[in-house]
Amino acid sequence: MNFGEPASLGQALGLLAPELVLFVTGLFILGADAVLRDREDKSWIPWAALIGLAVALVAALVLWGNQGRVLAVLALDYFALAVKMVVLLAMMLVVLASDAYMQAHTRHLGEFYAMLLFVAMAICLLGMATNLVMIFLAFDFVSITSYILTGYLRDDERSTEAAIKYFLYGAAVSAMMLYGMSWFYGLTGSVDLKEIGVLLTGAGLAGMEATLRPVALIALVMMAAGFAFKIGAAPFHQWAPDAYEGAPTPVTAFLSVGPKIGGFAVILRVLLTALPPSGLVLLGMDWRALLMAISALTMLVGNLVALWQTNIKRMLAYSSIAHAGYMLIGVVAASPQGTMAVLLYLAAYALTNLGAFAAVIAFSNRIGSDEIEDYAGLSTRAPGLAMGLLICLLSLGGIPPTAGFVGKLWLFAAAIKAGLLWLAAVGVVNSVISLAYYWKVIRAMYLTPAQAEERVGLSPALAVGLTVAVVGVFVIGMAPAPFVTWFQTAAQALFAG
Repeated sequence: MNFGEPASLGQALGLLAPELVLFVTGLFILGADAVLRDREDKSWIPWAALIGLAVALVAALVLWGNQGRVLAVLALDYFALAVKMVVLLAMMLVVLASDAYMQAHTRHLGEFYAMLLFVAMAICLLGMATNLVMIFLAFDFVSITSYILTGYLRDDERSTEAAIKYFLYGAAVSAMMLYGMSWFYGLTGSVDLKEIGVLLTGAGLAGMEATLRPVALIALVMMAAGFAFKIGAAPFHQWAPDAYEGAPTPVTAFLSVGPKIGGFAVILRVLLTALPPSGLVLLGMDWRALLMAISALTMLVGNLVALWQTNIKRMLAYSSIAHAGYMLIGVVAASPQGTMAVLLYLAAYALTNLGAFAAVIAFSNRIGSDEIEDYAGLSTRAPGLAMGLLICLLSLGGIPPTAGFVGKLWLFAAAIKAGLLWLAAVGVVNSVISLAYYWKVIRAMYLTPAQAEERVGLSPALAVGLTVAVVGVFVIGMAPAPFVTWFQTAAQALFAG
């Protein structure tokens, strides 16, 4: 199919096969759970969700090589497909990590897993969105679902408090983002990213550069604030620590990965399609300067504040903030190599962080604590669990031969190639700082005597999730070439489009 030709209805349904599979599976789980509500055994629900995600992933793989515009507001290309595959793999790990925890904490499993499928569908749509209205609708669907999931344990005061804080902050920033989008519509008369790019990069200026520049700059800042909130970047990161700590731990795992994948997919497509740096010369604008400041600030805030955390969920929250700063380095590079590096880092980060949260969930299920000091002697109480968490923490710190090391290597290389040596240096320094707080957990597990002899076991689903994550960390870390090639194809498609 020619990418420029809009798809017919039948073709559109085919190109949206992964999203349709997720939607139908979610509806099936809701309906079947309602019919079988009186049954005590609900163990089938997470496996049904897992099958739906697996089928959607197969559908995305089958679509590789297909291109087309869908319903005038979406585009299927290699970039969109790469985003879908990353998010579907990540959500499969979230489902595996959720099984034992959610069964122990709530009876409402059908709604929980259905929402995970629906939010996965929305993130997939974000990867395809080429229209500001579609971007806002999909983003808000992700946000609203995230608020509900954060407060899912209604009898837990911390969960409810976290959801309220997250909602109030998110509503304000989402309104700011929408207002910025409306200014771009007012400037150009279009909500299509490609048309906005044409009108703002010279063809539609008609000598009005001086008038348009301040308006476009204000609109960009407001829209950037919304994007920064979605990915947890400073100074719009304040929601993350409370939401991460108060939310059910599987939801925390999702929040650390899902919105970031969708957020960076949108940031890359919007900035490189509607506001390409090379095309904004006449307007005298360069969003890279703004993102450089946000990237450096985010890395510093995330890593420095993480040093003082005693709760592992809050520590991983600030770690997640710092990793958003690393990924912004690739966005600032504004090149195919930088885009490839962001996609590669998203995949590496998703595997690594979800593996770490799988270990945290296993520990929390058994011990009932998220305090780092309670991890003392874990290497003797659960050697396999401690080793899995150790590998994931080393990957988050960028130690070879893990996926985190490869991801950071490509990000910093893209920055250096783009002439951003100072930003790469800030990233390297922050990576070194991060080792200090990851070491706190490692020291507790391996060097601090155990305070109890109680063994810490893993449920079968958690064991599978942690194993898959650890294997993935080493596969990407030791044999990155296929993944680099795959993501290079996706990045080139974004620039060619």
